Amino acid sequence: MLYDIIGVYGKVGQSGRQDDDMFDRFSHRWTVIVLAIFIIAISAKQFVVDDNTALTRQMVRGANGSHKTPYYIWIPYIFLAASLATWLPAWFWHIVGHRATFDIPAIINQLAKMKLTNPDDRIENLTIIAKHYEKVASYAKTTNRLSRNMFRKIISYSMFFAGGGVLTGIYFFVKLLYLINSVGQFFLMNYFLQIDYWHYGQRILFGLFSGSDWAENKQYFPRIVYCDFAIRYLGDNNLNYTVQCTLPVNLYNERIFAFYWFWLIFLSLTTIYGITVWLMQMSYRGRRSFLKKHLRINRQLCMTSDESSSFDAFGERYLGGDGILFLRLIAKNTNPVIAGELLSIMWERYQTRRNATIALAITTGNTGGGSGDSSYGSEKPPIFDANTLPYNQQLKQD
Repeated sequence: MLYDIIGVYGKVGQSGRQDDDMFDRFSHRWTVIVLAIFIIAISAKQFVVDDNTALTRQMVRGANGSHKTPYYIWIPYIFLAASLATWLPAWFWHIVGHRATFDIPAIINQLAKMKLTNPDDRIENLTIIAKHYEKVASYAKTTNRLSRNMFRKIISYSMFFAGGGVLTGIYFFVKLLYLINSVGQFFLMNYFLQIDYWHYGQRILFGLFSGSDWAENKQYFPRIVYCDFAIRYLGDNNLNYTVQCTLPVNLYNERIFAFYWFWLIFLSLTTIYGITVWLMQMSYRGRRSFLKKHLRINRQLCMTSDESSSFDAFGERYLGGDGILFLRLIAKNTNPVIAGELLSIMWERYQTRRNATIALAITTGNTGGGSGDSSYGSEKPPIFDANTLPYNQQLKQD
């Protein structure tokens, strides 16, 4: 039984994910690890060591305040259900989010493996990633324009505060799932344990500050109970006995559930803080600040009058919410330098194509006004010719 429970954790809580942030890892990685430790400790106590010891064999009948506590043998399974519920948002992001637009883990893995020592190789590899982004973004915009899937459009429009985008909407939905999970764990414990788990940690704190022994919690995890059993004698004579027993496993349970209460509070607060940080980073001011900082560090932005208008179109139309999220996740899972250099290459390519489109319009006497890709304002959409390298081109690696 113990080995079956441990085997479930073979693929849950893996550390190879490169598509999230620190706040997500607190949930789908560290919480799962904490719960795995709980399951191993409690299962070893229940299934390896005898957790029920009789103190006296006096026939004591009719104990006052009798209360059945049938959940002891199910505690490992309760924690197993909690770990699976904690891992579900990460699974949803991995299955649904990566199919929305960009396969972020694949791109980040390529960036992590690429050769960084040689500047020429680094620029070439980042250019391949930038070209892949342009392909995916152009395809996504064309698909959204022609598609009648109202659900995708609703998701994109609902993210107006973050620049729009289906990927951005899914990412914030996953963040909300993490918050629902951390708060919902209290309801889960209330349901399975049939105790007031909401105030369990508060009672412990009150006991600590008042000087009482918080561990002697007879209401939730009693250590001394009455055990009923029957002894069959010769014939049909069955005698029921009640003896006083101890439950040593509750010594572990009360401390484990106390620690988990404080962990859930910490997890809820960090998740709320993480959502707040992302809302600020994906706001209009946060997106502009991110772009300006990295472009100025790489000396690609002087913010002239011409660059100012081009900068707005680059941030709001060319990148949008999905592009900023794409770059921020790269910065969080690789390093900000890589994200800044990739952003600089994307800015250079945008400026080059924009200037070429404007020059072509002036040469042909067409000043715009027709239908075109909104990423370039009124200009025609970029044409990805044979010079645009495919994404599956081999990157130069160490």
